[in-house]
This record gives sequence, structure tokens and C-alpha cells, in this order.
Amino acid sequence: MFYTLITWLPDILHTNGYNSNNAGWMVFLMQFALIPATFIVPVIAEKLKNQVGLSIATATLFIVGFFGLLQGSPALVPLWAIMLGIAGGSAFSLSMMFFSLRAKDGKEAAELSGMAQSFGYLLAATGSILVGALHDMTDGWTIPLSLLILISIVLLIVGIGSGKEGYVTEEHQAKIIS
Repeated sequence: MFYTLITWLPDILHTNGYNSNNAGWMVFLMQFALIPATFIVPVIAEKLKNQVGLSIATATLFIVGFFGLLQGSPALVPLWAIMLGIAGGSAFSLSMMFFSLRAKDGKEAAELSGMAQSFGYLLAATGSILVGALHDMTDGWTIPLSLLILISIVLLIVGIGSGKEGYVTEEHQAKIIS
């Protein structure tokens, strides 16, 4: 979602009445809000028994931020940009933390990280293209933003599962497959 926002947020805001200069500043604001979350969330996550609450908060910020963009009020865009930035920083940090928090050792963490990041960056690479194609097909941002809300709901569900205390083990993976 971060790469999609970096790519399309200026166009979304331009459609909602922002000029190019102000839209660029909102992208800057989103990225600026991302920075503290990227550093603070791992510190908090490590101290917690589980990270379900952080996962819920992250997904909720995405959902509310995307709904805000969908609603289209130019006056509230700075709030949506900040929320989306915090959500992006938190989501990235949590995803990186889960590799070490859900693995018993370094080898298992490396295997989990390699698998998840390969798939994750494939999704990231196609997300911006998909959102742009949806915009071109529908000539608007309602469907693409609705898709991002849907993806945020998926993130919520997956985040709750990932945030639960425990390790990803071969036995656990076998239960999921069967």
C-alpha cells in the first residue's frame, strides 16, 4: 500500500482539488509521519506479549485513511496523510519484526523472511500497476480506493493472526496445509 500511495496519492489529491504543489506536500507529510512509526513500533512490539493490538491499530489507520481519501474533503487530507503514513511505517516495522518474533532461531527467521519478502515485494510491484489500471478502466478513484480498503481489511485479518504469540514451525505449517 505504501508504494501505491507514493505513486498515486498526488493524482488522487489532484482529483480532489489539490494543485500539484500541495499534493506533493501531502505526500511529504505522509512520508514524514511514517518515520517515527517505523522506529517506535518495533520497540513497542518487542515489549508486548503479542502484537494483535498493534496490528489492529495499523489496519484501522489504513482503513480510516483510505475512507477519508474516498470521502474527498480537501480540508482533512493532512489528517488522512498522517494516518496513512503512520499506518505505513507501522505495517512495515511489524512485518519485519514478525520474522524474528515468530521464529525460534536465526535459520527459521531467514527462511520465513525470504519467503514472505519475496511474495510481499511481488505484491508491492503489482499493486501500483493494478490501482492505476483500475483508475484507467473506471475513470475515477472510487474502485481503486475501495480495493485498498479491502486490502486493509485483509491486512487486519492477517495481522491479527500474525500478532498472536507463538512461533511459525513446521508442525504449525503442516496444520495449516491439511
